[in-house]
Amino acid sequence: MSTDPPAPQPAPEGGRSLRDFLVKNKLQLVPLATALLGIVLGYFLPPERVKEVEKIVEVLVPLLDEFSPTQGWVPDQEQIARNADPLVTEQFANTPAGKAAFGAEDVYWWRTVRKAAKMPANRYPNVNQRHVGCCVGAAYKHGADVVQATAIQAGGRFEWKPAAVEPIYAGSRVEIGKGRISGDGSVGAWAAQWCREYGLVPMEKHGNIDLTTFDPNRARAWGQRGRGVPDELEPLAKSHPIKSTALVRTAADVKRALQQGYPVVVCSSVGFRMERDRDGFASPQGTWAHAMAFIGWRNDRPGAFCLNSWGDSVHTGPVWPADAPVAGFWVDERVVGRMVAEGDSFALADVSGFPARQVPLDWFVRGERRREFDPRDLFALAW
Repeated sequence: MSTDPPAPQPAPEGGRSLRDFLVKNKLQLVPLATALLGIVLGYFLPPERVKEVEKIVEVLVPLLDEFSPTQGWVPDQEQIARNADPLVTEQFANTPAGKAAFGAEDVYWWRTVRKAAKMPANRYPNVNQRHVGCCVGAAYKHGADVVQATAIQAGGRFEWKPAAVEPIYAGSRVEIGKGRISGDGSVGAWAAQWCREYGLVPMEKHGNIDLTTFDPNRARAWGQRGRGVPDELEPLAKSHPIKSTALVRTAADVKRALQQGYPVVVCSSVGFRMERDRDGFASPQGTWAHAMAFIGWRNDRPGAFCLNSWGDSVHTGPVWPADAPVAGFWVDERVVGRMVAEGDSFALADVSGFPARQVPLDWFVRGERRREFDPRDLFALAW
């Protein structure tokens, strides 16, 4: 007698389950279902709506190599209101420097920075914030680098050192902002306050903390609620403060500040095209909640040079003049006015207050003679 199990008997044709039928015929059913869905959408949706759905689907599938800029300015409206109050915040227009007559000179402060930093014309000490929204710290770093260089050019006897981003960014968020911001980002006025009340830390190794190379991840970590700037760095920062900051609100403020050697950190929502035109300008386009630094002014086509913190390869097109940092672009005067009118942009000074000063004429491209300075008129950021 055989012990083999009985052979399975085929199920009757009428007893097949719906599941078996669907599995067997899935390849034929998919096109049928797609066709039926198209008929239904075409019947119930007007043609315009169908086009809109198609457009949305395209937007949701970006190119893998598409650049996605990281921003990080937080437009805190309560702070912006305090910025506008002259009893609370120094206004550049009310200072002696803010009332000075305009000059006709073009100023390119990146040249002064390179000279102080002993850098060749094809390099600049700008930083790249990469994936972290620490642009406010990066912009104040760029402004602080210029402040030191202009002070040295005017007679300050100290060594230029690049300012570290991480203490400015973290200090503005935690020590000044008290951890009120969730996620990345900071407020321009908070960074200005940190630079005044605490100050700058150079990009060097300090004990076990190595700030030689900017690390956006460290900026983010220190900027978390409850963290802040390490205690051992605060005394060092307090020995190197920015002596004064003042709110700039117009393009005229920006021009006057730059022509007297005061860089401007601009926080605004104005976005730009990534390609420069033949004159080196970028046209406004879109919205950025972003901080950058104005470090130059020109008069042939009036505007400010804007140094960004997205690296050297993001902005394309011609630079002007040829030695301008490739990480930046020129901004037309009327757009400069739009940007600073948002109420959170500050000029930085190496002195206590903003006394009017005429910078030596050889700082300018068309300078012909040098005006001697009494170094006692300036407060040095001595390291």
